Amino acid sequence: MPCKRLRITGVVQGVGYRAWAKRLAGMLGVSGYVKNMPDGSVEMVVCADDKIINVMINAAKKGPAASVVKDVEVFDTNYKLENKEFKIWV
Repeated sequence: MPCKRLRITGVVQGVGYRAWAKRLAGMLGVSGYVKNMPDGSVEMVVCADDKIINVMINAAKKGPAASVVKDVEVFDTNYKLENKEFKIWV
């Protein structure tokens, strides 16, 4: 299953971004994780088919209502899925 790593910058911490991403991933059947980074960004790894990954990327550019997304960088990753869950890492 392909995976992509996203780095989301802007006002994305303390605004419910991770919980929003988990809800969306659950609705779409996406595996992976989301976590806050020390630099104020959010990192998200999404594993699904390419079409669903693109849906997640486009949604990440908007984020939840309280967020102000400045940029979403997308990287290839060799992330190894341990299970089919989408987790919030702290």
